[in-house]
Amino acid sequence: MIALAAVLVAQISAGAIVARVKLQELRIEDLQASALLEITTGDEVKTRRFALSLKREGVDYRAVIVLEEPRAMAGTKFLIQAQRGKRNREWAYFPDLDLVRSIPGKSQDDPFLGSDITYADLAGGAHLDDLLHELIGEEVIDGEPCYIMEGTPRRKIVYGKFRGYIRKKDFMNVRALFFDRNGELMKEATMSDIRDLGDGTLLAHRIEVKNAMTDSTTVLTLSDVRINQSLSPEIFTQDALSRK
Repeated sequence: MIALAAVLVAQISAGAIVARVKLQELRIEDLQASALLEITTGDEVKTRRFALSLKREGVDYRAVIVLEEPRAMAGTKFLIQAQRGKRNREWAYFPDLDLVRSIPGKSQDDPFLGSDITYADLAGGAHLDDLLHELIGEEVIDGEPCYIMEGTPRRKIVYGKFRGYIRKKDFMNVRALFFDRNGELMKEATMSDIRDLGDGTLLAHRIEVKNAMTDSTTVLTLSDVRINQSLSPEIFTQDALSRK
């Protein structure tokens, strides 16, 4: 049985799996959606609502987040720029001050709105091309056979290693583990409610993140998703953040 498993794993390379995952991701050239964050810590549950817009530039992309709830923060905006081989860049617009500010690099690993998702995670975390990939095995997740991939960052970031569980049938990542640089588990993400948006373009509409270090949980749910609308690049600029 062990020998058979080794043969099956050897039938496809880590590089081929990564290429198929990227191909699936790149089907979405741009996206707009409504998003709900539910943050649970002990018996306390906090909710955050925002509008999300995203536009790809090859493997790079930009995203704009506009907060709607809580009301005290409504109108606050974030611009996130993710580029291959570079540290993600973020800016925030504060309507009360009518001011756009850069988010310092050290803040990228801070929690976004008190959730278990960091600013860097919002920008997609590490690019696939910025990781050294290894195929380490297979596992069945929710009845679906998956490849188990490990990715080690090529440059120093808060995470020391990633482990992804990629469905064989469509190369969608359905589970991800995040480890620190000492190999300790930091958090686990589960991607579900995967929907076909047309022509085989798939997207997870629910992401649950469990923090192994704080015992808190964040659920991100997408709704009213619209893709490939040829969004203008002008939406994703610092100048656009301060426009009413």
